[in-house]
Amino acid sequence: MHLQMDGLTVGQIALVVKDIDQAMESFWWTSGIGPWSVYTTGAPPLNCMYRGRPSTYKIRLATANSGPVQMELIQYLEGDTIHGDFIKAGRFGVEHVGIFVPDLDVALKSYQDKGIGILQRAEGLGVKGDGRYAYLDTESILGTILELIQSSSLPIPPERVYPETIQPHRKEKGQ
Repeated sequence: MHLQMDGLTVGQIALVVKDIDQAMESFWWTSGIGPWSVYTTGAPPLNCMYRGRPSTYKIRLATANSGPVQMELIQYLEGDTIHGDFIKAGRFGVEHVGIFVPDLDVALKSYQDKGIGILQRAEGLGVKGDGRYAYLDTESILGTILELIQSSSLPIPPERVYPETIQPHRKEKGQ
């Protein structure tokens, strides 16, 4: 099966990690990727469907830009979500790639027309609740899960930022 993404480009790479604080520090110290915006989220407050049924879950996540690509670190905490499935399969690391789309419903149609199912979807992102996402069942086709992301018009401010003050990242670890 051939997937054409209609000129859309990958805008996010997401990794499931055991410890989000350790992962942020490692990316910052080794590669200078950061600063990281940190959030605790899930459903609720999001309205989530997981494998076709309502779901609740909780995760910690952190985002940082690396050039034009957003890096996302996800620490699973509880509930029914693809992140928990990933860990139950004994996996950590790159879980999915994300594509930012202007209209989730329009973007989903082309994948659904190809018979690609939705693993998980949620709505309610951002202050206005107008952001949404969908994780697609593409691992057998692409080797990874594909996420379609309709960003919120007004993002929620992070709980915290790591590092709190930006210092040169090439220092000796522990200084």
